[in-house]
Amino acid sequence: MSGTSPKKDYPQGWNDPPILNYSPTNPPPKSRIGNKRVAFPIGASSSNQNTGNHPEVQGIPPLPTSIGDPCVQELYAKASVNFIKLLEQVDSPSIKNQITEMLSEWQSGKLSAVSQSLLKDLSSYIMEGNTCGINEVQLKLAMQTEPYVKNYIQALSYLVSKSKHKTETA
Repeated sequence: MSGTSPKKDYPQGWNDPPILNYSPTNPPPKSRIGNKRVAFPIGASSSNQNTGNHPEVQGIPPLPTSIGDPCVQELYAKASVNFIKLLEQVDSPSIKNQITEMLSEWQSGKLSAVSQSLLKDLSSYIMEGNTCGINEVQLKLAMQTEPYVKNYIQALSYLVSKSKHKTETA
């Protein structure tokens, strides 16, 4: 073996390594600049300092200051009445705590307007026994990425299953 690779009879593919022709007169380089690791500058310049908590990056919109929207009182009033009626039939204290915590976060404005509307619809459908509406709204709530709603999906599912069991026995 003389150190040279055999001649290829086919064209080079996209993932074939490059053919390197190293010889005693053309030795490989001692180091490659592209392979070196470089530390990220922690406090290199003072021009990157902002008055806010988040660094500002060119081309990216600023982070939102709050996640939710102001509480829509009409939706909250209807939903809270429905949820309180549903909680009277629940035995589990943890479910009651989760639902009351959800209502307090709703009232403090941590839920988006879409979530508020969906929760109001869900509470109305549960009270009416509308299974199709319950399933549709429950799926929409589960697909949301809002963290405050995701925390209460299990408690809401418990209320839904309790109402479905109640309508089946009636």
